Amino acid sequence: MHQWVIREDKIYNASTDGRVLDVPYLGVKATENIPILPEDYDGWFPFMRFCYSLGDLGILSGLFEALKKKYPKLKIAVPSVEYVENTINTEVWGYDKNNPALNNIEAVWGNNPYIDKFFKEGEFSSVFTDHDRSYTSLIHDGDMIRSCDEPLVEQILRRLGFTEDDLQTIDSKPKLYFTPDEIARNTKTIQSKVQERDYGCLLFASRLEWAKGRWEKDYLLYEAAEKFKGLPVFYFSEFDIKETKWGEYFPESYNFADMGVSIRDQIYIKRQAKFNISYQAGITDASNGSGSEMHILCPYPTIRENCIRGTHYYYLNGDKKKF
Repeated sequence: MHQWVIREDKIYNASTDGRVLDVPYLGVKATENIPILPEDYDGWFPFMRFCYSLGDLGILSGLFEALKKKYPKLKIAVPSVEYVENTINTEVWGYDKNNPALNNIEAVWGNNPYIDKFFKEGEFSSVFTDHDRSYTSLIHDGDMIRSCDEPLVEQILRRLGFTEDDLQTIDSKPKLYFTPDEIARNTKTIQSKVQERDYGCLLFASRLEWAKGRWEKDYLLYEAAEKFKGLPVFYFSEFDIKETKWGEYFPESYNFADMGVSIRDQIYIKRQAKFNISYQAGITDASNGSGSEMHILCPYPTIRENCIRGTHYYYLNGDKKKF
């Protein structure tokens, strides 16, 4: 685990023991005893994520609005596509050559009214990053020691001076912001399929090669499906759901792959749904936080910092947890 920092547009390793990122929350309170940002701070806050999948950006998409709730004079800057391209290699987070990971910046953070600018090289001598975080406890995760299951966005906010009361009262769940044209277009799409009825969304796919195809234990999500049985659904799947139990639960289904809608359009439709039942996937994380009931099957033994408040997580060993 390396503690990366950005100084003069270059990345440096600031690790001490190489075990965990940043510092425990009790350490922050004991050594600083004051927020890292003054209450009335009215300067720039440049921030960069080191990971660029849809989910990596999605789980932090509520960060900017939350920051401005506590620090209303703050001016937020995030990196331009060119800055990210010149700083790190993002190929690992792309779906394919026709959809590079850099497109995810606009797909998730586009049209965000709480982002004041996209910065370029030479504008800031140092940049805050997602490695500036403060965890409350640690767990053993394979060969690594890392923070327990608590949202990354809350760890970052805690490191920036948020109290536990702040985290309870200021919503930091995923936020996406759509243009009037996007809202009108997708509202029309929804109504053309389901009219004014409640509907849900299903996602049985993964960006990760080892997790592609149908997961052997997706029956663990049947409990959630029973609750919404018979409602119409929009879906994307790597297998034909009509030939499975999912087709029995949801006989009226509309395949995103046949509809010609963009990623942002899919996210809008998913965020308006009554429920989402899904494998753990970035587009589902980005679609979270809007009030849709979320049921996610996780392929890892622990969700780690990728969890989102209010979400139902199901694990392959049969455990389930709601944060």
